[in-house]
Amino acid sequence: MKKKEEAGWQKVLLAIAMLSISIPAVGISAYLYEKSFRDIFMLIIIVTACFGMALFSFFQSNVFQALHYDNGGHLSRFVITFLMGTAAACLLPLLPDAGWILTVFALALTLFSNTVTGLTAYAGLMCVCAYFAAADVLTFLMYFLTGVLFAVFFERLDNDYRTGAPMSAAVIIYVTEIAAKVVFQNHGAMTADAFVMPVMNVFITFILMLVILRFYCAVVIDKEKGGYLRINDQEYGLLAKYKEEDKQTYYNAIHTAYFAEKTARLLHMDVDVAKNGGYYHRIIVLECKKQNKTLEEICRENKFPPEAIRLLQEYNYQSQPMKMRETVAVYLADCAVSSIMYLIEKGEERSLSKGCDKIATAIIRRKIESGILDQSEISLADLGGIEKIYTGEKLYYDFLRRE
Repeated sequence: MKKKEEAGWQKVLLAIAMLSISIPAVGISAYLYEKSFRDIFMLIIIVTACFGMALFSFFQSNVFQALHYDNGGHLSRFVITFLMGTAAACLLPLLPDAGWILTVFALALTLFSNTVTGLTAYAGLMCVCAYFAAADVLTFLMYFLTGVLFAVFFERLDNDYRTGAPMSAAVIIYVTEIAAKVVFQNHGAMTADAFVMPVMNVFITFILMLVILRFYCAVVIDKEKGGYLRINDQEYGLLAKYKEEDKQTYYNAIHTAYFAEKTARLLHMDVDVAKNGGYYHRIIVLECKKQNKTLEEICRENKFPPEAIRLLQEYNYQSQPMKMRETVAVYLADCAVSSIMYLIEKGEERSLSKGCDKIATAIIRRKIESGILDQSEISLADLGGIEKIYTGEKLYYDFLRRE
């Protein structure tokens, strides 16, 4: 939803360019590898179906908002990576199979789309490479499953960008597989020359993985974190003006954001998204009425990240059920805060004397039993953790009552 996102016609042109370049490239490569015309014809049909399926998966995931981060507005990253992967798949068969570095494209394609789309595209590239090299089934499986491993390890990087453990595990497994393959291929004969190509493969793969992860962090994760820092600031204009215009809405936003952020942090959700939802879940509705604009238009004007927009849509659109865990965290926080603020405003000391923590947990249990969260991704363990958070909170309830 950012201004720099590609327009619909640009995405269509990119999709056409991707198929128009990659499919003929595979066909020409097959001719140069001296494949028969019958085999070339069958290969073109197969790769057309596979590459087309990868594009279809990308667009379908975009419609259902299943792409990672902001990939829905940046098809060019996926297309460029795929075309580079196509070139690699066509050229790598010229090297011994111990030197194939195609697995890094499983990582890159997954990061620039999502797991299903990335692995669909990688499967097509791996099949092309294995076919041109006439590789055996075990070699194909080793590289394909290693690519799946890379994709799964890094499919969704967190905001702290912790890649040390998955990187170590990925490299150790890859080195073990390559070493075992070389030993078995040479029937146990250990020579220095046999390990030259595998060592180069592992080194180049490791460097490329670092480059891809660093690039992804720079253009996606850090960029989104900067956006959240701006709009999650209590002095940001859209939020700050309610401090003067509508104190009740403002304090509801502050208190809801506090509980939503605490819930997200303790239950390993996206803290920035939950905090943002806590601040703007009501303000965005009031702004829609004041400016006579849609939720999406206001979010676009204020450069809200895609996940923040999705949360606000789930929270405010009855036709769109709550699915994200962060949406549930905001919803339960708002229910608890609104109820307690209402009792305080009405001076219901008798009810408040029971304890704000008991009031909050009773409200949360009632919402859970109502079935409104049945379609969400929240787990029973998460719901138990949320109840513990509101039960264990003491000091903040006293602060809330003094407002």
